[in-house]
Amino acid sequence: MRNHPRVWATAVSTLPVALFAATGCGSGPGHTAPAPAARTPASAARTWDSVTKAPAFPDGEVVAQAANATGGREMEIKGGVGSGILSVQVQCEGNGELTVDLGPLGFRFPFACAAGRVNTIDNEVNTKGMARPRTPGTLRVTASAGVRWAITVGRQDVSGRSSS
Repeated sequence: MRNHPRVWATAVSTLPVALFAATGCGSGPGHTAPAPAARTPASAARTWDSVTKAPAFPDGEVVAQAANATGGREMEIKGGVGSGILSVQVQCEGNGELTVDLGPLGFRFPFACAAGRVNTIDNEVNTKGMARPRTPGTLRVTASAGVRWAITVGRQDVSGRSSS
């Protein structure tokens, strides 16, 4: 699984508060310095994306893609499952859950979606040795009512070069 959280921005935003608390900010007797802000754990969710466009995949060949979708959908993986790395990038918004199933590989993952924000998750599956090259493959996405989503599935060969 590949996550792209904004850890740097979180660490920078808590730094001034931590420094402010550590220096005491001129607190005299009877005054206490403010407590440092709690660190936000890294998460696979990002909130700066949109479901109206499919996620970009600049590092290889796009083999399945959909945008601004609702409900369930079955998509053919262009060129089959093959041998290499399949990168699955999903964005969703709305209250509920979305599930991605790469049936022929036995790879399935659920993902929580939230009202009022777009959540994003990136997963990678190394298919080397899992299937013969050009083995037909189907991707199934199911989503709760009220969830809108976008997905891009891209393929790279195992060395990281585009397989196109």
